Amino acid sequence: MKRTNSSSTLTALAGAALLSFAAASNAEGLSIGASVGDARPGGDSLLGGYPADRSHFGGKLYGGYSFTPNFSLEAGYADLGRIKSDAGRLRADSWFLDAVGTLPLGNDLSLLGRVGLIDGQLRRDLNGSQIDGSTSASDRGTGYKLGAGLQYDFSKNTSLRAEWEHYRFKALDSTQRTNLLSLGVNYKF
Repeated sequence: MKRTNSSSTLTALAGAALLSFAAASNAEGLSIGASVGDARPGGDSLLGGYPADRSHFGGKLYGGYSFTPNFSLEAGYADLGRIKSDAGRLRADSWFLDAVGTLPLGNDLSLLGRVGLIDGQLRRDLNGSQIDGSTSASDRGTGYKLGAGLQYDFSKNTSLRAEWEHYRFKALDSTQRTNLLSLGVNYKF
């Protein structure tokens, strides 16, 4: 029950942050962005120990607000990929709220660092074999994420980002860990 309450609280906070970003669209520092890349889920064996394909297309959509040139908050949704094996498949995604630090390196290049809270969801569908007594299950859990990357500013408003992010949360009585390597665009209003 405690996990459900904290998941609901995190989801509500992320939703409120996104709504406030949208409502303040004329405020200086507002941004939106999207990234796509390679999601590599890992974690405890959730598909009965069968060999599995653990890489998949992933990505994220987000909105943010820069409070200073070096600090912002970003909230959004991330697709954390899938694991497929002969036993079935597993899918992970997450809502997140991140604190993002930016360190200018010169020549329109900056170093990014992030830490955040996530509300992750894990969905498991099995192919007829019943590992835990059911063929499909879904569970949510809170966790954290860390990340680092580089940002290149094409203009005052448009930037290209290359990032590595590590997501970790507990769901379905297991710890889910995913690394997301992505390339994306960030646009400041």
